[in-house]
Amino acid sequence: MSKKKSSQKPSAPLPADLFKLEALVGDFMEYWGFKKIHGRIWVHLYTSTVPLDTIELMSRLGVSKGLMSLALRDLLEYQVVINDHVGKHGSVYYRANPDLRAVITHVLRSREQKMLSDAHKAATAVKNLSSQKKDKSQLSDEKIQNVINLISSSQLILQVFLAQEESSENVDLFSHLLAQSG
Repeated sequence: MSKKKSSQKPSAPLPADLFKLEALVGDFMEYWGFKKIHGRIWVHLYTSTVPLDTIELMSRLGVSKGLMSLALRDLLEYQVVINDHVGKHGSVYYRANPDLRAVITHVLRSREQKMLSDAHKAATAVKNLSSQKKDKSQLSDEKIQNVINLISSSQLILQVFLAQEESSENVDLFSHLLAQSG
Protein backbone atom coordinates (compact mmCIF):
# COMPACT_ATOMS: atom_id res chain seq x y z
CA MET A 1 0.00 0.00 0.00
CA SER A 2 1.26 3.42 -0.83
CA LYS A 3 0.45 6.79 0.63
CA LYS A 4 -1.97 8.72 -1.56
CA LYS A 5 -4.10 11.76 -1.23
CA SER A 6 -7.19 10.79 0.76
CA SER A 7 -10.43 10.30 -1.13
CA GLN A 8 -13.10 12.92 -0.67
CA LYS A 9 -16.46 12.20 0.93
CA PRO A 10 -19.53 12.31 -1.33
CA SER A 11 -20.82 15.86 -1.75
CA ALA A 12 -24.45 14.78 -2.08
CA PRO A 13 -26.55 12.28 -0.13
CA LEU A 14 -26.37 8.78 -1.53
CA PRO A 15 -29.38 7.69 -3.60
CA ALA A 16 -31.98 5.42 -1.98
CA ASP A 17 -31.59 3.00 -4.90
CA LEU A 18 -28.00 2.36 -3.81
CA PHE A 19 -29.22 1.25 -0.40
CA LYS A 20 -31.82 -1.01 -2.03
CA LEU A 21 -29.05 -2.58 -4.14
CA GLU A 22 -26.88 -2.89 -1.02
CA ALA A 23 -29.64 -4.79 0.79
CA LEU A 24 -30.33 -7.12 -2.15
CA VAL A 25 -26.66 -7.94 -2.72
CA GLY A 26 -26.32 -8.46 1.03
CA ASP A 27 -29.19 -10.97 0.88
CA PHE A 28 -27.57 -12.74 -2.09
CA MET A 29 -24.18 -12.94 -0.37
CA GLU A 30 -25.86 -14.31 2.74
CA TYR A 31 -27.60 -16.94 0.62
CA TRP A 32 -24.19 -17.93 -0.83
CA GLY A 33 -22.83 -18.53 2.66
CA PHE A 34 -21.26 -15.19 3.47
CA LYS A 35 -22.57 -12.58 5.86
CA LYS A 36 -24.99 -9.93 4.70
CA ILE A 37 -22.51 -7.21 5.75
CA HIS A 38 -20.00 -8.57 3.20
CA GLY A 39 -22.37 -7.86 0.32
CA ARG A 40 -23.34 -4.48 1.70
CA ILE A 41 -19.70 -3.37 1.96
CA TRP A 42 -18.88 -4.77 -1.48
CA VAL A 43 -21.67 -2.76 -3.17
CA HIS A 44 -20.34 0.51 -1.79
CA LEU A 45 -16.75 -0.26 -2.70
CA TYR A 46 -17.54 -1.66 -6.15
CA THR A 47 -19.83 1.18 -7.21
CA SER A 48 -17.65 3.96 -5.82
CA THR A 49 -15.41 5.95 -8.15
CA VAL A 50 -12.95 6.43 -5.27
CA PRO A 51 -11.56 4.10 -2.60
CA LEU A 52 -13.38 4.35 0.74
CA ASP A 53 -12.01 4.15 4.27
CA THR A 54 -13.50 2.38 7.27
CA ILE A 55 -15.03 5.56 8.69
CA GLU A 56 -16.88 6.30 5.45
CA LEU A 57 -18.09 2.71 5.17
CA MET A 58 -19.25 2.69 8.80
CA SER A 59 -21.13 5.94 8.20
CA ARG A 60 -22.81 4.66 5.04
CA LEU A 61 -23.78 1.32 6.57
CA GLY A 62 -24.48 2.40 10.14
CA VAL A 63 -22.36 -0.38 11.66
CA SER A 64 -19.79 -0.55 14.45
CA LYS A 65 -16.04 -0.41 14.01
CA GLY A 66 -15.74 -3.99 15.29
CA LEU A 67 -18.21 -5.39 12.75
CA MET A 68 -16.59 -3.39 9.95
CA SER A 69 -13.12 -4.60 10.94
CA LEU A 70 -14.15 -8.26 11.01
CA ALA A 71 -16.06 -8.01 7.72
CA LEU A 72 -13.19 -6.26 5.93
CA ARG A 73 -10.77 -8.90 7.21
CA ASP A 74 -12.98 -11.62 5.69
CA LEU A 75 -13.34 -9.75 2.41
CA LEU A 76 -9.57 -9.21 2.20
CA GLU A 77 -8.97 -12.93 2.90
CA TYR A 78 -11.21 -13.93 0.00
CA GLN A 79 -9.66 -11.20 -2.20
CA VAL A 80 -13.06 -9.54 -2.66
CA VAL A 81 -11.63 -6.18 -1.58
CA ILE A 82 -8.14 -4.75 -1.85
CA ASN A 83 -6.19 -2.30 0.29
CA ASP A 84 -5.79 0.70 -1.99
CA HIS A 85 -3.72 3.17 -0.01
CA VAL A 86 -3.09 4.74 3.39
CA GLY A 87 -4.43 8.25 3.90
CA LYS A 88 -2.53 11.10 5.52
CA HIS A 89 -3.88 10.24 8.98
CA GLY A 90 -3.16 6.51 8.65
CA SER A 91 -6.64 5.48 7.50
CA VAL A 92 -6.61 2.54 5.12
CA TYR A 93 -8.67 3.01 1.97
CA TYR A 94 -10.25 0.03 0.25
CA ARG A 95 -11.61 -0.73 -3.18
CA ALA A 96 -13.40 -3.75 -4.57
CA ASN A 97 -11.36 -6.20 -6.57
CA PRO A 98 -12.36 -5.27 -10.14
CA ASP A 99 -11.75 -8.79 -11.47
CA LEU A 100 -15.06 -10.45 -10.56
CA ARG A 101 -14.16 -13.74 -12.23
CA ALA A 102 -10.97 -13.98 -10.18
CA VAL A 103 -12.95 -13.28 -7.00
CA ILE A 104 -15.50 -15.99 -7.78
CA THR A 105 -12.91 -18.59 -8.79
CA HIS A 106 -10.85 -17.83 -5.67
CA VAL A 107 -13.90 -18.41 -3.46
CA LEU A 108 -14.82 -21.58 -5.34
CA ARG A 109 -11.27 -22.88 -5.09
CA SER A 110 -10.73 -21.99 -1.42
CA ARG A 111 -14.16 -22.82 -0.03
CA GLU A 112 -16.44 -24.91 -2.23
CA GLN A 113 -13.74 -27.28 -3.45
CA LYS A 114 -12.84 -28.13 0.16
CA MET A 115 -16.49 -28.47 1.15
CA LEU A 116 -17.15 -30.95 -1.67
CA SER A 117 -14.02 -32.92 -0.79
CA ASP A 118 -15.09 -33.15 2.85
CA ALA A 119 -18.61 -34.22 1.80
CA HIS A 120 -17.17 -36.93 -0.46
CA LYS A 121 -15.01 -38.28 2.39
CA ALA A 122 -17.98 -38.30 4.76
CA ALA A 123 -20.28 -40.05 2.26
CA THR A 124 -17.58 -42.61 1.50
CA ALA A 125 -17.15 -43.26 5.22
CA VAL A 126 -20.89 -43.94 5.49
CA LYS A 127 -20.70 -46.25 2.46
CA ASN A 128 -17.81 -48.14 4.08
CA LEU A 129 -19.74 -48.88 7.28
CA SER A 130 -20.32 -52.57 7.87
CA SER A 131 -23.47 -54.04 6.39
CA GLN A 132 -24.64 -54.78 9.91
CA LYS A 133 -24.34 -51.10 10.96
CA LYS A 134 -26.06 -49.90 7.79
CA ASP A 135 -28.87 -52.43 8.24
CA LYS A 136 -29.29 -51.50 11.91
CA SER A 137 -29.46 -47.79 10.95
CA GLN A 138 -31.74 -48.54 7.99
CA LEU A 139 -29.33 -47.00 5.49
CA SER A 140 -29.68 -47.71 1.78
CA ASP A 141 -26.47 -48.62 -0.08
CA GLU A 142 -28.07 -47.45 -3.32
CA LYS A 143 -29.00 -44.04 -1.93
CA ILE A 144 -25.60 -43.61 -0.27
CA GLN A 145 -24.02 -44.31 -3.68
CA ASN A 146 -26.39 -41.76 -5.25
CA VAL A 147 -25.12 -39.15 -2.79
CA ILE A 148 -21.50 -40.03 -3.64
CA ASN A 149 -22.30 -39.80 -7.37
CA LEU A 150 -23.95 -36.40 -6.91
CA ILE A 151 -20.94 -35.09 -4.98
CA SER A 152 -18.54 -36.54 -7.58
CA SER A 153 -20.51 -34.88 -10.38
CA SER A 154 -20.41 -31.57 -8.54
CA GLN A 155 -16.66 -31.92 -8.06
CA LEU A 156 -16.23 -32.63 -11.76
CA ILE A 157 -18.28 -29.60 -12.79
CA LEU A 158 -16.29 -27.40 -10.41
CA GLN A 159 -12.98 -28.80 -11.70
CA VAL A 160 -14.02 -28.14 -15.29
CA PHE A 161 -15.09 -24.60 -14.49
CA LEU A 162 -11.86 -23.83 -12.63
CA ALA A 163 -9.71 -25.49 -15.31
CA GLN A 164 -11.38 -23.41 -18.02
CA GLU A 165 -10.73 -20.28 -16.00
CA GLU A 166 -7.04 -21.20 -15.77
CA SER A 167 -6.71 -22.21 -19.42
CA SER A 168 -6.09 -19.52 -21.99
CA GLU A 169 -6.95 -21.96 -24.76
CA ASN A 170 -10.52 -22.49 -25.88
CA VAL A 171 -10.55 -26.24 -25.25
CA ASP A 172 -13.70 -28.20 -24.49
CA LEU A 173 -12.43 -29.64 -21.22
CA PHE A 174 -15.90 -30.68 -20.15
CA SER A 175 -16.24 -33.17 -23.01
CA HIS A 176 -12.68 -34.38 -22.44
CA LEU A 177 -13.28 -35.02 -18.71
CA LEU A 178 -16.65 -36.65 -19.34
CA ALA A 179 -15.05 -38.99 -21.87
CA GLN A 180 -12.40 -39.94 -19.29
CA SER A 181 -14.95 -40.56 -16.52
CA GLY A 182 -17.33 -42.67 -18.67
